Amino acid sequence: MTAAAFRWSLAGLAAVALSGAGLDVMEVDAAQYAAMSRDMLAQDDWLKLYHRGRDYLDKPPLLFWLSALSFKLFGVHNWSYKLPSILFAFLGVFSTYRFAQLFHGAAIARRAAVMFGASAAFLLMTNDVRCDTLLTGSVVTAIWAGATWMQQRRWWQLLAAAAAVAAGMLAKGPMGAVAPVAALGAHLALGGHWRALRDRRWLAAPLLVALALIPMCIGLYEQHGVRGIRFYFWEQSFGRITGENRWRDDSTVLFFTHELLWQVLPWTLFVVVGLGQHVIAAFRRQPMPEHAAMGGSLLVFAALSLSQFKLPHYLYVIMPLLAVLGAIGWDHAAARWARYGQAAVVSLLAVALIALTAWCFPTRWWPIIPLALAPGGVLLCRGLAAQHRDQLFTGTVWVWLVAGLGLNTLIYPEVLGYQANARAGRWAKAQGLDANRFFVLNAGGTALDFYAGFTPGGLASAEQAAEVVNPGFAIYTDAQGLKELSASGLVTDRVLEFEDYRVQLLSLDFILPGTRAEATDRRYVVVY
Repeated sequence: MTAAAFRWSLAGLAAVALSGAGLDVMEVDAAQYAAMSRDMLAQDDWLKLYHRGRDYLDKPPLLFWLSALSFKLFGVHNWSYKLPSILFAFLGVFSTYRFAQLFHGAAIARRAAVMFGASAAFLLMTNDVRCDTLLTGSVVTAIWAGATWMQQRRWWQLLAAAAAVAAGMLAKGPMGAVAPVAALGAHLALGGHWRALRDRRWLAAPLLVALALIPMCIGLYEQHGVRGIRFYFWEQSFGRITGENRWRDDSTVLFFTHELLWQVLPWTLFVVVGLGQHVIAAFRRQPMPEHAAMGGSLLVFAALSLSQFKLPHYLYVIMPLLAVLGAIGWDHAAARWARYGQAAVVSLLAVALIALTAWCFPTRWWPIIPLALAPGGVLLCRGLAAQHRDQLFTGTVWVWLVAGLGLNTLIYPEVLGYQANARAGRWAKAQGLDANRFFVLNAGGTALDFYAGFTPGGLASAEQAAEVVNPGFAIYTDAQGLKELSASGLVTDRVLEFEDYRVQLLSLDFILPGTRAEATDRRYVVVY
């Protein structure tokens, strides 16, 4: 990949991220965090976390701090909530490049940075913003800065590594330290770089991290006592392995195996090749420039797989390391099957995008998609020749950028229209309602809070509604609640109906037009 193609690719990745910044925040997590950030700003209490007015003990505060600050600077918007996390995501792209450049040279570094940015995981982490986006950028920055310090021993590198570890811990807890330590520890152990530990300056790093965590710890202790400190440093992360954490599911240790394969799309073939090459080289004790990418990926993957509660976005933290492995795999996978396999993967991606825009969520703009994909198709065809593999890479990036822009500008706006909570919240705000005149019965969600600008009052039954409702009031409810309200004898002015689907968990039943009606529920706003 040439330097010019690299710059254009980065510009394209920025365009994709910005095109999705204004999209509605998704239920459940992102909408909840956005509402909590807004409430933090309103209450001007930056050391304690509250959710709907109650003490909150789950996630660390960095996402809320940064999003609340962004709200203060730019106002409460979808994009201002996402902005800090998007910046951290691109910090991750930069650090991926610098880490790969340090050990593998500029060509592999360019590919690694673009592979990370042009991946399914990156698209999702910059759209559905949670704590993991901050964690991912922080972890790869800590790994790059730490590895650079081992090579060059400059104070700024050690300070940068400590700051990145602290940011990761403030974003998602101990994993912010575990992942960099795993990667750098593997680099030390397998590469025989133990002499770096003779420089006692590294002892300043944990002290700096501890200092950075003090404000959070003060808030945890004031709000939750010793339990809050223990929860953060043990139960939240390690408790998921020991079983002490209340979050559990029935997933197997193989859960993340198939999740990884689609999250690194469209680079799956080469990530597998690169990882396999590094594992084989490690077993054969062959000299390698670095072992952090392989060691960090495998150790963190194993730790996550042992957890008793798993979600797909937990894998985001190792995506930059997998991108480095994929970039190395690309450099060594000149086989005909690899080139044609990559072309097939990208072609299927293009066909899926056309089907989504022309049939599943039809839009009058869909004919633009094949036209936009055409240059990428030409590059893919030319790149099937072994001597033109760079064009295969560029063609893959082109198709991915078109897909990202198409999803963010054509598909996601349609899909997010099925978030009834967000639509009802916007309606309530437009009507000038507040918590004393807008209620929920058998329904609700954090997107309702965020877009309404307040937490609606809760009703336990239709009988309670009859006691509090007056003309000009409204109740947000589901089908059963509507039936109960209708039977209560209250006189309604009108009933608004919204289709509802949990868009964070897309299924084939929802995507296909013929079965979408059965996959969606109904929500109602009953106006009195």
